[in-house]
Amino acid sequence: MQPRRLAFLGLVVAAFMLPMLSNDLFSVLAYASVAAQGHDVYTTVSWLPHSVWFPWVGERWAEKVCVYGPTTLVEVLPAALAGSNPWLAMAVLRLVWFVPLALVMELSFRRFRDRPFFHAMVWLNPLWLVEGPGQLHTDLLGVVAVTAGILLQTGGRAKAGWGLYVLAVLGKYTFAFTGLWFWLSGAATLRQRLLRLPAMATVLLALAAACFAPFWRGPATVTEPIRALAGMNPGGSITEVVGILVDLVRGGAVPQADTPVTQALALDQATHATTWFVVSLVLRLVTLGVGARLLWAMLQKPYDEGRIALGTGAVVVAVITLASHRFQSWYLLAALPSSPSGARKHGVDGGSPWWHSR
Repeated sequence: MQPRRLAFLGLVVAAFMLPMLSNDLFSVLAYASVAAQGHDVYTTVSWLPHSVWFPWVGERWAEKVCVYGPTTLVEVLPAALAGSNPWLAMAVLRLVWFVPLALVMELSFRRFRDRPFFHAMVWLNPLWLVEGPGQLHTDLLGVVAVTAGILLQTGGRAKAGWGLYVLAVLGKYTFAFTGLWFWLSGAATLRQRLLRLPAMATVLLALAAACFAPFWRGPATVTEPIRALAGMNPGGSITEVVGILVDLVRGGAVPQADTPVTQALALDQATHATTWFVVSLVLRLVTLGVGARLLWAMLQKPYDEGRIALGTGAVVVAVITLASHRFQSWYLLAALPSSPSGARKHGVDGGSPWWHSR
């Protein structure tokens, strides 16, 4: 079966999946339903219990402000048409999200005919099919935006590509480091790279101002979500695992299964805080070293699009798996579009495949 047909068949199959691996979808629905009524979701949680979706929100998140960006809220707003019906809400979101997804998929298959690795890594990737279209994580929207941006930039419309990259970041901040590809791809000289920095920053500031405007409640609109994330216990990350192992070696005990979530989190904070700090510091220093090494390697061969692409993907993976104190498998979706995007060493129109390069 052709990759294109297989990818669209996978999309159809995933459309019948239920969000059983995570209830993040219902958290987003709760925030979006409150925002749709004109209430603040970035600096306070006082309005969250008024959402019809609040009973579906996990206890860990019930007292947290929205940590999703404004473009995510806008893209979830159509679900308000479903009222309190979860089946209809999922159907509405799949209808609204799958239209641009299918369009970007089709364009990528046409534009990147000679890049089978791209399609295998993105549209045929089991992680993508399950966590994106299947579980409806909002990372799906970021993958669509970044892929569309790559298509535009490789087609000569760099500024439009930067705009779509920024929209992905303003939806979920795990896509921030994919910007390395948009900065370096096609910019072979130092002058080109330097000129791109203020240009990309201008696009970022302009779109951020426009997207945050309907939700703006002062600087706290940005700082409160960052504080909420920074104040959370590690989850699913190397930092959390090391903290548990150190505590067990010291003779500590894991909280009982029936311990209320808030009490268990407070206990973990009291017993593991020092270990978390030390491990996080070490891992972030390691990530900084890895990132610097990868960036240097990319800058050394500015014409090697394959190296830029793989380097970008590696940086994204390093940040998500090492530097971040929270980890879920679907965060890795951010690395999928950029890592295989330079499948040909000299770009779209010629050259040998990057895997043949030395």
